[in-house]
Amino acid sequence: MNITEMLLTNVNSRPKKKIVPKGVVIHWTANERSGANATANRNYFNKPTTVASAHYIVDDKQIIRCLPEDEMGYHVGAQTYSQAALNKLSNYPNNCTIGIEMCVNADGSFAKMYEQTVALTADILKRHGWGVEHLWRHYDITGKNCPAFFVVNTTAQTYTGMPAKDAWTKFQQDVHRFLTAYPQKPQPDVDKCDVELTLTSTGKLIDDVSYVPIRMIAEAVGGAVEWEPSTQKVTVNGQEVSYVNDQGTAFAKTRELAALLGLQVEWDEPRKAVVLKK
Repeated sequence: MNITEMLLTNVNSRPKKKIVPKGVVIHWTANERSGANATANRNYFNKPTTVASAHYIVDDKQIIRCLPEDEMGYHVGAQTYSQAALNKLSNYPNNCTIGIEMCVNADGSFAKMYEQTVALTADILKRHGWGVEHLWRHYDITGKNCPAFFVVNTTAQTYTGMPAKDAWTKFQQDVHRFLTAYPQKPQPDVDKCDVELTLTSTGKLIDDVSYVPIRMIAEAVGGAVEWEPSTQKVTVNGQEVSYVNDQGTAFAKTRELAALLGLQVEWDEPRKAVVLKK
């Protein structure tokens, strides 16, 4: 994956205000004209009369970085925001999100642009130590039909051949697969040994029922955790799990999560501790 740095010089699009990102927001340019590629959209952002920007623009041939990831862009501003965005981001999500614009120019390949966006998104998530629960559509934050092929069924059918909800779920799954895929190098034959993994984490006791952090436990034993921002649904190994949210971390009932992961649960009364074993 190659990224071309073409940082904006337009002060109306690049205020150079430092941010601490909390998530990635996916957009589309909505410009289907031939020639409306990444360079053209970057040049639009750089016009002195434009007050809009995104950190990255992706077409089928290149990825352009317009803003450093630790600087604010103007890509998700609105008069009102969803409750989920207010709870997990801020009351002005531009100040804590990284924006990616997906090009849909008629003379480009949507499939290749999509592949590049998946790779870029996974790279950002990996570098920030995030999972796909930190991934948002513009729609999830403001209600705008953006990106339309992940929101509007007719547009989704045109571009992806499936309903919008399924297209968005597939994008998240593709990013997750890319995020967790590591090339396997040939390994020499070696003796094997058992490994016992001990994780120290603070759980919760709610009405005498223990709860544990879903992602930390599941991924430590090879489980797959997925998050659907629009429905607030969490799945582990493809099965939905109920949870409580505490400051952005999802906690599930210990026995329910253990069953999905094939773990045994023991209660250590003297230490008031939950022990999970294979």
